[in-house]
Amino acid sequence: MIRHHAVRRRFVLGLIGVTTIIALVAFARLGFEWKQALDDVDAMIVTPVVLAPTPEPVGSAPVTVDVPLAVTPTVAPTSVPENDDPVNILLLGADARIGEEISRTDAIILLHINPRSGRVSMLSFPRDLMVETPGFGRRKINSVYLIGETRLGKGYGAALLKQTVSDLVGVPIHHFALINFEGFRKVIDLVGGISIDVPKAIDDPRYPVDAFPGDVRTMRVHFDPGPQWMDGERALIYARTRHADSDFGRNQRQQQVLLALVARVRERGLLSQINQIDDYTGALRDYVRTDIPRSEMIRLARVATRLDLDNIQRYAIDSKMIITLGNPDTFTADPEAVREMVDRMIAGGAPAP
Repeated sequence: MIRHHAVRRRFVLGLIGVTTIIALVAFARLGFEWKQALDDVDAMIVTPVVLAPTPEPVGSAPVTVDVPLAVTPTVAPTSVPENDDPVNILLLGADARIGEEISRTDAIILLHINPRSGRVSMLSFPRDLMVETPGFGRRKINSVYLIGETRLGKGYGAALLKQTVSDLVGVPIHHFALINFEGFRKVIDLVGGISIDVPKAIDDPRYPVDAFPGDVRTMRVHFDPGPQWMDGERALIYARTRHADSDFGRNQRQQQVLLALVARVRERGLLSQINQIDDYTGALRDYVRTDIPRSEMIRLARVATRLDLDNIQRYAIDSKMIITLGNPDTFTADPEAVREMVDRMIAGGAPAP
């Protein structure tokens, strides 16, 4: 009997030992994954910079700067929201072709997060919208990032675009997050694709192939109406195509894709995301750049559980708000209409039909 108890005791101790080893290995692996994830996140974060003072305009003529400004990047003053203060983040999709390091921004969306009310809103800007750019006069909004990077220096693209958008909408832009096409494809493929309900048939005979540097070929793409599953490549085409309708239609599709991605991530479950956190950060570290510090990311992650992600409000500068500038293809936005819409968005009002 004593021997029997001893054997059972050794068995139990052995089981506990094996279980402990497995747990330690699991925790070690999780710790390694988190360390790798943090390293990946740090690789995405860039130091924010401030713009040099813009010369005062003479009369009513806009001030333009045709040569690089002799400025040195400096750390931006602290303007990070605290506690439950609302935060405005500029989401940018880079129109970088193969072989390009700096490019225009193909997608520009202002994300407004209000932790107090739990509201989340998105405001899209058409890429061809003419805007007053500090120091450079009136330019297309999709070229502002490129101008900042090439005329002012590395890191100034986002700073110039944030200030330009802030001047237009009348609210501060706290942060930006930029992702290029390859990163966009990767994150959607990583979650296993997204479900999109295409509202109407789309047929674009001139979608860019972009298979190698300097590729100017085009191809025909088509989407049938109705619900369908899209991988990263298909979702990118859906978000980028515009020859079938307009920039205004593309803005709606870009928002639709973002909402579908949010829904898919939530559907996969929080635990799944934690276990695979380094997979996500590893896939995105070379394709995402942001000035959101790690502490702010943690703050936003904490308030995410209180946000009403089932009712994200969608706004856009559309054809009802534009003013044509001579050439029918050149337009700007009615400043009063934009401010009224932004006030409604901040207050939590529903978008106008």
